[in-house]
Parts: sequence; C-alpha cells; structure tokens
Amino acid sequence: MSGALRSRPVGTVRRTVSDLGRVRVAVALIALFAVAARLFALGARVAHQDEARVAYWAYRYMESGVYWYRPVVHGPFLTIVNSYVFEVLGASDFTMRLVPALVGGLLPLAALLFRRRLRDSETVALALLLAANPLLLYFSRFYRNDLLLAGFMLVAFGFFVRAYDARRPAYLYAGTAAFALALTTKENALVYPVCWAGAAALLWDRRLLRESAETSALDAATGRVRRTAREVWRWRTHFALAVVEFFAVVVFFYAPRGSGAEASPTLGATARDPTLLPALVGEATLGSWRAFTGKWVGGNDHSYLWTAKALWPALAEGGAVVLAFAALGFVADRYSGERPRDVVGFAFFWGAASLAGYPVIVDNPFPWEVIHVVVPLAVPAAVGLALVGRLGAASVADGDAISATAAALVLLVVVGQVGATAVATSYRHPQSDGNEFVQYAQSSSEMKPLLHEVRAVSQSNRGVDVLYYGETFDAADEEALLTPNQPAHGGWFDRLPFAWYLESFGATVDSTTRPEIVAEDPPPVVVALGEVETCDESYANASDIDRHLRDYERHEVHRFLHDSGCHESSMVVYVDENATGTAGRDTAE
Repeated sequence: MSGALRSRPVGTVRRTVSDLGRVRVAVALIALFAVAARLFALGARVAHQDEARVAYWAYRYMESGVYWYRPVVHGPFLTIVNSYVFEVLGASDFTMRLVPALVGGLLPLAALLFRRRLRDSETVALALLLAANPLLLYFSRFYRNDLLLAGFMLVAFGFFVRAYDARRPAYLYAGTAAFALALTTKENALVYPVCWAGAAALLWDRRLLRESAETSALDAATGRVRRTAREVWRWRTHFALAVVEFFAVVVFFYAPRGSGAEASPTLGATARDPTLLPALVGEATLGSWRAFTGKWVGGNDHSYLWTAKALWPALAEGGAVVLAFAALGFVADRYSGERPRDVVGFAFFWGAASLAGYPVIVDNPFPWEVIHVVVPLAVPAAVGLALVGRLGAASVADGDAISATAAALVLLVVVGQVGATAVATSYRHPQSDGNEFVQYAQSSSEMKPLLHEVRAVSQSNRGVDVLYYGETFDAADEEALLTPNQPAHGGWFDRLPFAWYLESFGATVDSTTRPEIVAEDPPPVVVALGEVETCDESYANASDIDRHLRDYERHEVHRFLHDSGCHESSMVVYVDENATGTAGRDTAE
C-alpha cells in the first residue's frame, strides 16, 4: 500500500507504447459516452430565455448577414457558429444546443494533454470527471457560453503544457487558437489570465524557495529569469506567429458584418478593400473593448457573502465530489512525495482563485458561473480520485480487507451520488424549481406539444399567424430588428421564449393593445398574459379577451419558473381549433 502513496518526481512519465494505447482507448471510450449522454434527448427541454434570446439573434444573423458585437448577448462565437449550424441543419432546440453538447462531450479528450504530467489512472480519472460531472453535463446541454469558455481554456492550458514538455511549436499554435476562441465566447475570459498569473506566481515562489536552499533567493530568481528569457528568445519567431494567430482569430469573430451593421468597417468591406484592415482590427479589438467596458465593468452590487451564498447551492450539488477530491489530491501530491507536480498545483491554485474571486466579479450569481471553478479543480480532483482507487487496489493485493472495503465504499458512494445527481438534473427534472442548476428564466411548463401545434398552424395559415395582446408584449416589427439592443425598450424580451420558436417556425407575428382588434378578426394563435392574483396592479391580460376566443383551445403555460408578485410568468396561448391541418385561412390585414 505504501507504493500507492508514493508520488513520482516532477517531470514526464515514461510509459510503454501499450500503456499509452490503453490510456488513449479508455479516454476515447469515455468521450464517446460523454457525447452520447449529451446528445440524448438534447432538444427535449423547453428553451431557457437566455437560450432563446441568443438563438434568436443567431437565426436573425443567418437571415440578414448583419452582426456586430453587442455585450448583452456576450461573445460572438455562438452567434456566428450557430448561424451556420442553423443554415445546414435547420433551427431547433437540438441544433441550437449541438455545439455546446459536442464541445462538452469531447472535453474528456483534454485529459490526454496532461498524460505526461499525470499517472495513467489520474488521466483516466480526469476524463471521467469531465464526462460525468452533473454540472458540466447539464450546461453542456444548455445554449450558453460558459461551458465553451471553461473548456477552451482547459484545452489551451493543456496544449501550453504540452508545448513546454515536448518543445514542439505546433502545441503552442494549438493552445493559442484555443485561448483565442475562449476570448470569443464570454467576457469573463479576461479573468482566466489573471488566475493563471496568480497560479504561476505561486509556483514560481515555490520553485525559488526550493532553489534558494542551495543559493541566495536573489541568485535563484536571477538565474530563473535568465533561463526563461533565453527560452523565450529561442522561440521568438513562434511567439510572434502565435500573436498574429491570436489576433486573426479574435478579429475574425469580433469584426462587424453586413451593410446594416452600426460599427464599421465590416469584414466584407475589408475583404474588398484591404487598406481598411487596420481600421477593422481597431474596431474588432478596441471597439469591442469599449463596448464591453460600457456594459459589464461595474462589479457586483451585492455583498461578497450574499453572492457566495447564492452560488453555493449549485456548486454543492454539482461540484461537491470535485471539491472534496481536489483538496485530497492537492494535499497528497504536495506532501506525500519527493516533489509536488506543477500541473496539479497550478490547476488547484487556478480553481481556488476562481472559487474565491467569482463572488466579487459576477454581475448576477447564476448557477453556470461555478463551471469556472469545477473545470480547473477537476485536475487535482483526478489525482485524489485515482489515489483512492490505487489504495483500494493495493489493499486487495495486500489482503487488507478493511482498507479495500473502505476504498470501495468511497468509490461506490461517489459513483452513486454523481450518477443520481446527473440523471435527476439533466434528464428527470431539467426544468424543476428544485433543481439547483435551473435559473428562474427557465420555463417550468412542458409546452413542446403546444409548440408543435403552433408550428403546424403557422405553416398552414396565410397572413398573420400569431397576435400578441397587451402592453407587455407590444414591440416593433421584428422583421426590422438587426441587433439585440433595438427591442430593449419594447416588449420583445417579454415574448421569450416564444420569440425564438416563432422565428424558427417562420411565423408572421403582430401585436395589439386593443381587445376590440382581437374581437374583430383574430388570427389562429393569440398570446396574452395570464391573470396573476398576487399582483395588485392592473394590466392587460387574458381575461380581457377570453370572451372573444371561445372557439379556441386555451393553453396556460409559464414563461418563467413561476409567478412572483407582479412578475407575471403565466402566459395564455389560444389556438384556433379549426386551424391545425386545414388548408389555411386568410388573416391578412
């Protein structure tokens, strides 16, 4: 059993070809399982309002070709990439979530980037944690940028480690590409270099303390700076090319597109006139920076403890195993062997900084923020998990039944907890208020049958398909909208998630604030707010038009988890009983 506790010295691990082959096969099978778990029933859950909002603009970009960076929908990656997905595969909840699902499913392959720094068992354990963690599973099946950001940054870090170990420039370029893509996903990508710098400083200090035992601290620091400078100078050409690569990726994604864009010059105009390239680079970088600081740089208005408390339930439900094994893995690696491993310490410091720092920087403490804690801590957690497994195997070999049973029980509890939580949160109750991963803007209603009916109606009808009633839903003509900021003062946001579905259905929509318009000649679908008894303010709702739509099927659904005071979630959707499957009716104005 003592052999299971002995850490190897710092450096690369020597393995036979067969050892590497087995590890690769094991990780590949885990990734295959992870992809399947993420694609299964991927489109079953009704779109969260954030999903619907961003998907709507990706679809609009596909139709109009007009885009420029708007911080309200975060980075351009999903908008641009999903516009091509929609164009090729069509628009649906499944295709909307396909890119995050594939990135999340393939993320376990990133474990192979650390195989020279980790044991075989630790590499496989890291792949398992990235595949089965309930939080990562849930948000791999969610159309948001956070999983993409954390995944790209882990891959970038892995490639940079490989570049250092193998001294191969190709890994530097791969890491740079992943890092640049991360910056196109969401604005808190800027936090990652800060966490990395802090983790590197701690490792630097640890190295200096060890080296200063043989010489003075100043001499040790001077010698390390000189060695680092020589290595950087030796790779100067590759670093210069990597900088060019970085800006090429960032400029491509952040560049304005289409003649209707309010920012200029556009990517198309620059392709026609290359002399505009400096201005394009400036707009894509400095212009985007100004837009970002104007929207998001304001800090958290709440106290640190309040925000930390708000983030904790999701972290406890989805990351408890990772937190516990990360602490075990870090301590065991740091104190049980000859030398602690840099990659384990770096990832632990990175995750700890995120754990301590996110309550300071987040504008809203929503569940997806803790992804940025779980992903880096998965590395030391893999060390801890593999350690328990090796202890159990060593105990079996030594005939120590008590230790073997204890290790088996720990692993059994971990598998049971992770599996039960993953199934409950991602498949059984993905829209439940009791699910700690579910944010309030997720509809609690199973409205997919209703949406299928509305789609069928809109495809068979001529003229206006859907009429929104009430001041809450009153908005400008959606066909004229080019940017997420345009409808901000109207009722467009209150139409979510229906706005996304109706846009993808190709439905023609209109709105009115007058009940007599509904009475005169209602279209086949009418949408109004439900009447909420807890609200002491009067507002236009379904009770105003019920008497005019007696021949319509009445469906009441929630656009949020539930009504809250005067925050109306109830929505009533009227569908003409004679409209579905008919040859169509003329509702043109």
